[in-house]
Amino acid sequence: MAWLKTLAETYDVYSHLAGVDKNEQAVLLPISHSTFNAQIEVTVDMDGNFKNAEKLDKGKNVVTIIPVTEDSAARGNGNFPHPLCDKLCYVAGDYTLYTGDNKEKYFESYIEQLRDWVESDHTHPMVRAVYQYLGKKSLVHDLAEKNVLELDDHGALTDHIKIQGLGQTGANVRFVVLDHHMPKEVWKSQELYKKYSEYYQQKAGEKKLCYASGELELCSDKHPSKIRNSADKAKLISGNDESGFTYRGRFVSKEQAVSVGYETSQKAHNALRWLIQKQGYTRDESAIVCWMANRDRQIPDMVKDSINAFRRIDDFDFDFDDVDDNADWNRNRHDTGKYYAERFYKAVNGYAGNIKPDDKVAVIALDAATTGRLSVVYYDEMGGKQYMDAILHWQGQCKWRRTVRLENSEDGKKRITCECAPSPRDMALAAFGVQRSEWLEADSKLIRAAVKRLLPCITRKGVRIPVNMIKAAARRASMPQTMSDFVWRNDVLCVVCAMIRFNYEEDGKTMDNFLKDNEYDRNVLFGRLLAVYDYMEQRALFERDGNGKIKEMRTTNAKRYWNAYSSRPAKTSKTIKQNLIAYEKKLNGYELAKFEEWTGEIMTRLARSGFDNTALSEWYLPGYYLQIEDMKKAFQKKDNNGGEEDE
Repeated sequence: MAWLKTLAETYDVYSHLAGVDKNEQAVLLPISHSTFNAQIEVTVDMDGNFKNAEKLDKGKNVVTIIPVTEDSAARGNGNFPHPLCDKLCYVAGDYTLYTGDNKEKYFESYIEQLRDWVESDHTHPMVRAVYQYLGKKSLVHDLAEKNVLELDDHGALTDHIKIQGLGQTGANVRFVVLDHHMPKEVWKSQELYKKYSEYYQQKAGEKKLCYASGELELCSDKHPSKIRNSADKAKLISGNDESGFTYRGRFVSKEQAVSVGYETSQKAHNALRWLIQKQGYTRDESAIVCWMANRDRQIPDMVKDSINAFRRIDDFDFDFDDVDDNADWNRNRHDTGKYYAERFYKAVNGYAGNIKPDDKVAVIALDAATTGRLSVVYYDEMGGKQYMDAILHWQGQCKWRRTVRLENSEDGKKRITCECAPSPRDMALAAFGVQRSEWLEADSKLIRAAVKRLLPCITRKGVRIPVNMIKAAARRASMPQTMSDFVWRNDVLCVVCAMIRFNYEEDGKTMDNFLKDNEYDRNVLFGRLLAVYDYMEQRALFERDGNGKIKEMRTTNAKRYWNAYSSRPAKTSKTIKQNLIAYEKKLNGYELAKFEEWTGEIMTRLARSGFDNTALSEWYLPGYYLQIEDMKKAFQKKDNNGGEEDE
């Protein structure tokens, strides 16, 4: 129940934003309110006279905040009306007359409930105006007169005509009230929110112990849905199984299993819904959100790569869009990535210095347990300093040079190449993804399970990335011919190298000294040998333009035999070497001498470490990558063309 209590406290921190619609951003719902998509908007005056109506197109702002009861918020097919805005069958007294569908009891329940609000001490002139108009039972008639609803040749309302893809009879109706010729939208009135919350909470009954807050509260056994999005019917807390009695065995009644105060539940669910819409990760039927619970401050997003994790923080002192425009970036193309990293991490450290010791950060991950149920698969709370230390440790130790797309960039396609930590989803796709189109794709269940396993690695120091996930990613990286070269290198090879680095760098070990510290490791040596063969063929085979860029890219022998090489390295290396004899003749003297030098050094060490066909571990991949980078630097220094070799 800790997550419920923390979310309720979060609601109190942001309560001044309840019901405030700012720049079409997510709205924190007031207590006892929910949302629906409206299809019809009706305008009346303060005396309850019909003035106008219109259909609402999908492109218009149709999401409407509405007051609800416990029963109406959780209704299925029962007769549980919302207190003000609702479906046509509830608000139209002449609905049965025009459809032949006997729904008079729905209207009677609605109008009786609305009358109770109007006659209470918490009424409002706009509510009274709507009540006076609907009491005339002429809504369908008036809408048909305005051509908002269309009747058939027999004067009946049918569903052959659609509004936003929905049949006319199922349309949701909202109201505008003219006050001195000024239109007032009932779903945006802060005063109306407050009046209804006061009205509804004074109607509640007996107080019980709330398991979340530990206080005596008016409790509820019906809790909100629409947590991940407005169409989400899954609930986090539910006890409506009156036939299977899933709570039996340890409890006599569902109230013994869980008892949550109505206000606490409303605050917690509304805060969670708002946080997910505002800053949450919602993909693959899961939702993950991290937030500062004790004050209004944005924090880096743990489920994004280290570059995009800071992009939505308003006061983060770094201009991501300035990367390509600033002359400093282009002063030396060799230093672009290094210069970017220096500026970026300086900004990160500056941001981290603003986190207070008493700040509280919470992380929650939700998953779809069944069609109608959500489960909390991960929850953690920590101090703000602890969270930032964990994030900086993750981003500093699980990084690799790769190309990253900047989210929410102007054209949506802006990319930068730098050292950064991949997101958990990038890692899951590297392990289980298959390229079917432009990018990697994978089963949503696999992605959800993998991301869930990676969350503790981010928030808790000392938790390693699961070895079986790294091995799965290494197997994908060992099949370069199954994907494009860019996707293989950027989204698989670089990602698995970052994962290996995270587990490797401890007890003073760093990836900067990886080749030297593992100079006799056969896996690393075979990776280096594969890099020599691959780059040798690239230098000999690929024709370059005046800037040193490759004109035409073709698959090398190393790429073609890669998968076999990872399983039987000694045998396959001989095959690759034999196929390279013709290409060696195209190398100049310096190139040939360097490749022979590297090959001789590696083979000498392999003779001592084990030149055999034992399958390679994942360590051969950073061995390959780092050897390639070392060779490029050596030739760039020799060529002295001021350009960067194409990868």
